[in-house]
Amino acid sequence: MKVYRQTNRTMKAKAALLSSLSVSALGIGGLAAPAAAQGGDAANDTIIVTAQRREESLQDVPISISALSGDNLYDRGVTNLKGISNFAPNVEFTNTNRPTAGGAAYGGWIRGVGTGDYAYPTDPGIGLYVDGVYMARTLGGLLSIADIERVEVLRGPQGTLYGRNTIGGAINVVTTEAKTSGEAEGMMLGRLGNYNRADVVTQINTPLIEDRLGFKASVGYFSSDGFGQSLYNGQQLNDEERLIMRAGFLFEATPDLTFDLRGDYSRQNNHGSVAQYKVDNGGSGFTDRFNAIAAPVQNAEYGLAPGTEYGPAFALPGTYRTWAASPLRDDFIVAGGSLTATYSPSDAFTLKSITAYRDLSTRVQVDGDNSPYRISSTDERISDQQFSQELQASGEIAGGRVNYVAGVYYFDESGESEKFSEFLNGVYEITGLASDARDSFTYQDYKAKSYAAFTQFDVGLSDALTLVLGARVNHDKKDFTVEVTLPQLDYAVRTPRQTQSSSWTSFTPRVGLNWKVSPDTLLYTSYATGFKSGGFGNPTATMAAPIYDPEKLRTFEAGVKTEAMDGLVTANLAGFLSKWDDIQLNVIVPGPTGGFVNLTDNAGTARLYGFEFDGVIRPADGLRFNLGVGYTHNEFTDLDDGVVGVTLDTKLPHVPKWSVTPGFEYSWNTGIGQFMLRSDLSYRSDQFLTIADTGSLQEGYALVSARASFTPASLPNLEIGIEGTNLADEYYLVYEQAVGLGMRLSQPGDPRTIAATARVRF
Repeated sequence: MKVYRQTNRTMKAKAALLSSLSVSALGIGGLAAPAAAQGGDAANDTIIVTAQRREESLQDVPISISALSGDNLYDRGVTNLKGISNFAPNVEFTNTNRPTAGGAAYGGWIRGVGTGDYAYPTDPGIGLYVDGVYMARTLGGLLSIADIERVEVLRGPQGTLYGRNTIGGAINVVTTEAKTSGEAEGMMLGRLGNYNRADVVTQINTPLIEDRLGFKASVGYFSSDGFGQSLYNGQQLNDEERLIMRAGFLFEATPDLTFDLRGDYSRQNNHGSVAQYKVDNGGSGFTDRFNAIAAPVQNAEYGLAPGTEYGPAFALPGTYRTWAASPLRDDFIVAGGSLTATYSPSDAFTLKSITAYRDLSTRVQVDGDNSPYRISSTDERISDQQFSQELQASGEIAGGRVNYVAGVYYFDESGESEKFSEFLNGVYEITGLASDARDSFTYQDYKAKSYAAFTQFDVGLSDALTLVLGARVNHDKKDFTVEVTLPQLDYAVRTPRQTQSSSWTSFTPRVGLNWKVSPDTLLYTSYATGFKSGGFGNPTATMAAPIYDPEKLRTFEAGVKTEAMDGLVTANLAGFLSKWDDIQLNVIVPGPTGGFVNLTDNAGTARLYGFEFDGVIRPADGLRFNLGVGYTHNEFTDLDDGVVGVTLDTKLPHVPKWSVTPGFEYSWNTGIGQFMLRSDLSYRSDQFLTIADTGSLQEGYALVSARASFTPASLPNLEIGIEGTNLADEYYLVYEQAVGLGMRLSQPGDPRTIAATARVRF
């Protein structure tokens, strides 16, 4: 039996039980003794999660969840958080569907609900939490896998216990905990792969004062030349240069009081993501004007042949190449810290405080036309800070018949962005006509405050039946200051600096009924709600930022979680029906001064329904087969007045009808050591990548990954391995959209990657 969650308090309270368990402290391959089963392939695995703000067995949580331990992720060759979608049905988690975000921002959809728009300060539709702390911005959200104990993917609205912007679900990342007793543990990992991949990760976890103070630290450096390239200047794209540092102290002040202090720092210096374009309807009036006026001048300036024009000659669809010449950059610094104080005088009562601060600084430069010309480009800097405070009380009353959690939450965010955008640059410089001055400079200042109170009661109606009642009240207030100017006209044309304010109050209840049919079988049904905060759309030089209202989601879910044959078979099935109101749709439309504007507005209502199945069979020692299947149907049922381009037949983006994730793992011992072989397949059926854009259809595709490792009997602390993702080298897109200029812009997913690894534990 293997436990995926441990705390020093739990270990002390259950020492007699744990003496019979194989315990692992999990990170990127973990710090456990090599003899422990890898990735949870032993029978009777007990996966402990905190999806309901308390420690519970995964099989006892009445929510559709996929949970992956650090070893699970390592054995699947996952090095970045976006890889989790390959192993979780009905989950799409990838780099954002807009190349203008560089490559480190994430787009997330669960059961078809979410968003891929990173534009500051748009909120995500999938909440990302690290050690219980909400990450407000998607930029920098594609975390490298280092010092990770486990990742929990919660499907469906989590508005009661998690709050705002978890309308589609939540991704809960838990890092390792410092140990206060036992021996010091450590790990060193090296990875070398194609595209000059070179990663190094080190971890240490040690008691400083026995039974009182523990310390852990990890450093990870991830580097790669990248699979994309500019044919114009040879610059490598989709490269990676990322440093991640994490550290933590656990102080057990008394048997009842602990303080858990954790901090992290990440720095990235990349060249951004490759993007291609292809001609859409043969061109546009904008490109015709550029080719007639500016192209001859820029041909001489950039060394292009006389007569060259912007058009199909620079289109490279279906490749990982581009003709982009503008500076490309995807840099960020993300840092933060949290202090969790826990007072637990008995099993009946626990009081917890989570105080956190985070800081984000990023710069993203992109080439919007992907050609040697200076037609369209952006250079954006964002600085953002957030502070949060949560107080939780939990425990049991009425002789253990009622379990409860209640709390209050405060969130404060402030930030600003500066974005310089070029459009048809060079035309105005020749004509001098004000109508050709289309470059813009946008300044934005953003402030948000959120207050919430929440509670959930699990009431035991009998030994087998439990009634779940929960609710959350959330109040958001946002202030948005913006100014847009046209620098080519000496900043004389502008929207006067303006501040808009808006606030919203949301109520998100939850009701459920759980029936423990037997110790190994749970039936449950629930009604859950969630919301995504309202906000402000993008302004232009002649148009103020529009205000849009929150989204709301109501979901009915019913499921069964069961184990059979003494844990050799696990099968979990959940079905859902959701109504999604006031959907915030994102479309690109012509702007009032030329160019194009990315607008967000409430558009209507959609209905989604489907199911997820997760199953595991362990037919023999060391052998494990797993299967995940997801199905999602989506359709609009109502559209608001004035919605353009969307009809009742339009399908939501990034919602494949089917997602299938089969895999197997086999480990065996020999006289020379232990071998392990694992392989997984991830299939996604047809899906549209952009709303109201039939040309953005991505046909179904399958990605194959595999990993093999060997632990020598003479060196039991050493493991060497080889791993590969997208082994069939499938070409697929994560973004495609008509973006004006008579072209379509697309962004490919990762090609085949292969790497060798060596890991030493001590």
